[in-house]
Amino acid sequence: MNSKESRILIIDDEPDICDQLSGLLNDIGYICDKATTSEKGIEIFKKNNFSLVLLDIWLNNSKFDGFQALEKILGIDQNIPVIMISGHGNIETAVNSIKKGAYDFIEKPFDSDLLIFKIKKALENFILKKKIKDLAKKDIDSEIVAFSKSSKLLEKQINEISKIDSNVILIGDNGSGKEFVASRIHNLSHRAKKNFKSVDCKLEKLTLEKNLFGYEENQVIKDLGILDEIHNGTIYFKNINFFPENLQGKILRILEEKKYYRDGALNSNPLNLRVIASASTNFRKLNLRADLLKKLNFSIIEVPSLMKRKEDIEKLIEIFADKTVVEKNLTVARFSEEAISYIINLNFFKNISQLKKFVEWILVMLNSKNITEISKNDLLDTFSDLFGSNYANSEDSMNLNIKVAREQFEKKYLIYNLEKFKYNVSKMSDAIGMERTALYRKLKLLNINTEF
Repeated sequence: MNSKESRILIIDDEPDICDQLSGLLNDIGYICDKATTSEKGIEIFKKNNFSLVLLDIWLNNSKFDGFQALEKILGIDQNIPVIMISGHGNIETAVNSIKKGAYDFIEKPFDSDLLIFKIKKALENFILKKKIKDLAKKDIDSEIVAFSKSSKLLEKQINEISKIDSNVILIGDNGSGKEFVASRIHNLSHRAKKNFKSVDCKLEKLTLEKNLFGYEENQVIKDLGILDEIHNGTIYFKNINFFPENLQGKILRILEEKKYYRDGALNSNPLNLRVIASASTNFRKLNLRADLLKKLNFSIIEVPSLMKRKEDIEKLIEIFADKTVVEKNLTVARFSEEAISYIINLNFFKNISQLKKFVEWILVMLNSKNITEISKNDLLDTFSDLFGSNYANSEDSMNLNIKVAREQFEKKYLIYNLEKFKYNVSKMSDAIGMERTALYRKLKLLNINTEF
């Protein structure tokens, strides 16, 4: 992506600053859009593909200040680099900007060379992240790992149901890969070229409704919702058993009438979509209206736990290792057959997510040693560092006290990621695939300080 392909959004309450910045950046080949209020800036951001945002902290006459606008922008695209700008800069402001997820910070009046340098560095970072994301998606979405009997059955069910344009309920333990299965069904269906959107039903009720339906006032769109982006695509309702009762009727109406209303709207919008829902409980125990449940459960697929698909673990380890090496720019390493056998027999991992975290942790811990093949002894040495010398060279190192072992592993893993994401818990939550409120509870339970 060169400068001619990079589009930058400038949000500042001073029109002169917007003009000054866009003029400077246009001269070196960047395409710029401008907004003098947070509302207008967010609206423009939603409708276009940007590579970077320059965002003023002290936005006067706006609905949101810069920090609030930053949160909303990162909520739309967590990878977009945002450079905060202010005429009242200080170290505390800069630290707060970074802590809240901004890529960088610069003070007014601008040093043009410094600003351009920061923008170029941010864009390089954005391009690298995009390449990694595309590569990782290509690797993990290319095929389902299916060597075990249960995963072969799952693969067959996915292939069959993707050809039928019906709604689906996925049942499986937390971390078993239900979202991957939902995405896979979408990608194999005739809707593949349209959007796939994931919605966590554990969100607070008002937030969930706003995220879904958007908002209109006096026939003017104030906020776009997910339903605005999903026509002819697939929506994935994660944790459907938490779906608020007052919204269930709205969803049923959408499925029956194939149209929806933004909150406050007088006119409807056409909406054709496929619904895939998931839960970690038996579908008969779902807290859903009977008529909505009947509409959703055309097909029910059980996503097996990791313990039911041990034959797949070796290939999963290989995939997770390859992804981790690319994403974290680590030394290329493989696990030996003996190390893999040892991992398979640990009975330590409840689900695929935990296995992925474990593989990532081992590769990070051993990266400085430039090991090309990880042996069983390398694992035992790492366990010794992680759990203490009493565990060293013990065949039962991971099973002596499974609860303590898990807690210590989780604690070190979470501390590592807190530091990696500069104590931005929201960003960390998305990266490790753990719901934010659950993550906060876990951090509190393990007595981990979240202050930067």
